[in-house]
Amino acid sequence: MLINTSGLILREVNYRDSDKMLTILTRDRGKISASCAGARSRRSNMRAGTQLFAYSDFTLFEGKGRYSVNEAEPVELFMGVRNDISRLSLASYMAEVLEAIADEEEPDAGLLSTGLNCLYALSVGKKNEKLIKAVFELRVAAHAGFAPELTACAVCGDTGPERPCLDISGGTLVCERCAPAESVRLSRESLAAMRYVLGAEEKRILSFSLQGTALVEFSSAAERYLLHRLERGFRTLDFYRAVSEEQTDGGSG
Repeated sequence: MLINTSGLILREVNYRDSDKMLTILTRDRGKISASCAGARSRRSNMRAGTQLFAYSDFTLFEGKGRYSVNEAEPVELFMGVRNDISRLSLASYMAEVLEAIADEEEPDAGLLSTGLNCLYALSVGKKNEKLIKAVFELRVAAHAGFAPELTACAVCGDTGPERPCLDISGGTLVCERCAPAESVRLSRESLAAMRYVLGAEEKRILSFSLQGTALVEFSSAAERYLLHRLERGFRTLDFYRAVSEEQTDGGSG
């Protein structure tokens, strides 16, 4: 049976002389694995559409529960992430997170859109990388069913705490006097950013700015919250951190 769908390539594994096994986050079928014969051949018309991070229109053949790629026409290749080590490592982290969160053959158009929007922002380079990363982490946590409750302090009910915190374990807003040990301090600015990201339309999730201490708070809270909820780390995140530290050290020297 032939299936037409669009999807983002999250992982590629080479095998044989010129074939690939792809992990694709599709719009209609959720996460799938698909083989692609001859994709690495110089003569293949699918080389571009089957590379890592490519968002392509696919024609897939499904047989006996397995998929193979018959056609792959690239829609967006996110070229801006491919020639910059920091952007490339962050894009790799995003892909690994999406692969971990997405369910096999369970469509989630919102999760795919978050990935595409954040990869596009990273590719064009007009937004701070820390902001893109934090927006991505918070939004995918929500898609995974872990959206934090940020309406009011979960203990005393204060809707506008002077010194807000995010309870990492509880997934709730708390004021400083009610905060448990496993909490991340926020400011009114970083709290407002988190509330915005959770409530915004998908295409507007990056339509704001944040700088300085508020961005540092937002970034720390989003990363710690996602990792805690998923109960795991990511090797691509470790690499991105190493790259960021190296660039910072190089810049300061």
